[in-house]
Amino acid sequence: MTKARKIILEGVRDHIVLSPHGKKMMHSMWKTLMELYQNSNDERKLALKDKLRKIKMDKGKIIPKYLTKFTQCRDELGNVGIIISKEDMVSLYLLGLPKNWYSYHDSINGREKFPDWERLWLDLM
Repeated sequence: MTKARKIILEGVRDHIVLSPHGKKMMHSMWKTLMELYQNSNDERKLALKDKLRKIKMDKGKIIPKYLTKFTQCRDELGNVGIIISKEDMVSLYLLGLPKNWYSYHDSINGREKFPDWERLWLDLM
């Protein structure tokens, strides 16, 4: 029990997750962590949605890193049971582009139909 408690505490940093550190029993520590990261945690879902919405491409950043941020956040949302449509992914991606990409943004908006997520990757890579 002591070894298991020590392993859990070593794996969870104080400044990231405080809740298990006050627990004395390993089972209660584990239960607290499970509740924190469990799929039904509405706060986590909301935080991930907000994270996806706020992803912005900084000036000087390269496109693959920007696209990867979106993909990683989409995957995190999928892990908690939220599926983001490809159309929404494209829209959020375009909204996060900096001003120097507005001509590309305008060319996409001028199309009859937005490209799908895979086509966007192909266009930009």
